Amino acid sequence: MTTALMLLQAITSVFLIIVVLLQFGKGAEAGLMTAAGSESIMSSSTRGNVMTKITAVLAIIFLGNSILLARLQDTKFQKSLLDSEKPVARPLNSDATAPVAPKADATKTAPAATPAEAAKAAKDAVKATTTPAAATPTTTK
Repeated sequence: MTTALMLLQAITSVFLIIVVLLQFGKGAEAGLMTAAGSESIMSSSTRGNVMTKITAVLAIIFLGNSILLARLQDTKFQKSLLDSEKPVARPLNSDATAPVAPKADATKTAPAATPAEAAKAAKDAVKATTTPAAATPTTTK
């Protein structure tokens, strides 16, 4: 099917080029379709209308076929060549790369303190808050 559509694309593009070259300009009748004498089958206005319609139809076929071929090729290749590449710049959104705290492992918890150890730790904490810190000279500028 793709081969037939590619062939249709080539034929349509050749016909479109020929039809555009056969049209005459606005100021000069220099197109390839001008008759040598005045006994022309079509008048210039009829010839212009027919050529304009043919050009429009060929252009629509050309564009539609181009879109169809692109869609067919897109469904054929789902993976991009750049999928395996790492991004060059860091993401702009800081939420996307926020570090996640590791989960605590339930099997590696600290052993429970005995009541004696807990009482000693409480006394040390109270003593540390009530005793003045060693006086160290500080200089301010």
